[in-house]
Amino acid sequence: MNSSKGLHIISFNIPFPANYGGVIDVFYKLKALHKLGVNIHLHCFSYGRVECKELEKYCEKVYYYPRNMSWANIFSRTPFIIKSRSNKLLTKRLKELPFPILYEGLHCSMSLENKELKQKKYIRAHNVETHYYRQLAKNESNLFSKLFLYSEYLKIRKYEKTLKKVDGIFSISNDDKNHFSKSYNSHLIRAFHSNKCITSKIGIGEYALYHGNLTVSENINAAFFLVKLAAQSSYPLIIAGKKPSEKLIEEIKKHKHIQLCKNPTNEQMDKLIRNAQMVLLPTKQNTGIKLKLLESLYKSRFCIVNNTMVNNTELEPYCIEANSNEDWLNSIEKYKSIDFSDENIKHRKEICSIFNNEKEAQKIIDIIFA
Repeated sequence: MNSSKGLHIISFNIPFPANYGGVIDVFYKLKALHKLGVNIHLHCFSYGRVECKELEKYCEKVYYYPRNMSWANIFSRTPFIIKSRSNKLLTKRLKELPFPILYEGLHCSMSLENKELKQKKYIRAHNVETHYYRQLAKNESNLFSKLFLYSEYLKIRKYEKTLKKVDGIFSISNDDKNHFSKSYNSHLIRAFHSNKCITSKIGIGEYALYHGNLTVSENINAAFFLVKLAAQSSYPLIIAGKKPSEKLIEEIKKHKHIQLCKNPTNEQMDKLIRNAQMVLLPTKQNTGIKLKLLESLYKSRFCIVNNTMVNNTELEPYCIEANSNEDWLNSIEKYKSIDFSDENIKHRKEICSIFNNEKEAQKIIDIIFA
């Protein structure tokens, strides 16, 4: 491995298993950079996950740090997502090996404030966090959670000014790049993902599918919306995701043609996506790019989305757009009996040249090691 291409990557969580949006991007970025000869020193904050041997295949060293979830951090002027990922040992290791640093999100960027770190620094912006937290607060129904999220939004808005200390921002979408380019040096680095080719099945599936992390308020709201929508149709719907609430479980039980797949494994989720006739993906959060949309387009048949999900993602030509309830119901009725054909797959293959892990990794290398 070429030591001249040494790179610190600091991850907000342990990026394996790669089974939800942010960690999918981190894990497949590691693999692509490793393949192109980058000597990675990976630093992971542990949050609900365990140390993982798989990461050692792609990294020279892997370090783990506990996330400090003390309630006292809520009252800090620094956003909780950042304050809880502050670690002196991490900063010491960054100083000892003065390789460039890639922070995976603002979450783990606390050491930006340290003047002793002289090396180049870059941030991967998985979305615009001020937009993300403002929308989370707006959509949250629990009063305490709403106040916490709005407080985080205000703190992040102030903290975001520290981005002037980085050498570059790797934005995940064109919208995000345009946002950051107003004040900072921003580059478009598209989402990294698990797919090498389109594996969608031809023919007709037997159900509609929604999949997502059901502990996230955005996804919870989407699931309830689709259950309410599906109640007006007889077409089968499967909701799949981890840790669904009792409220959602009880709501789904009211409808015989709606099923819940709770805490599916990666293999189970892949099977659900590939066998679906359509994947339904509504959202109220117009931030970043949703990895579940990219996964669905590579693996499933028809994808029905709203404008907020797909706008300015480069994926618009491959989706069916529905915005009103009537649009959703009409689209489900229309596409439930249409064959997904070889021609559909041929058209879908265009995505492979746009979202190419190796090409995006090479862009990172060219920027950091130029």
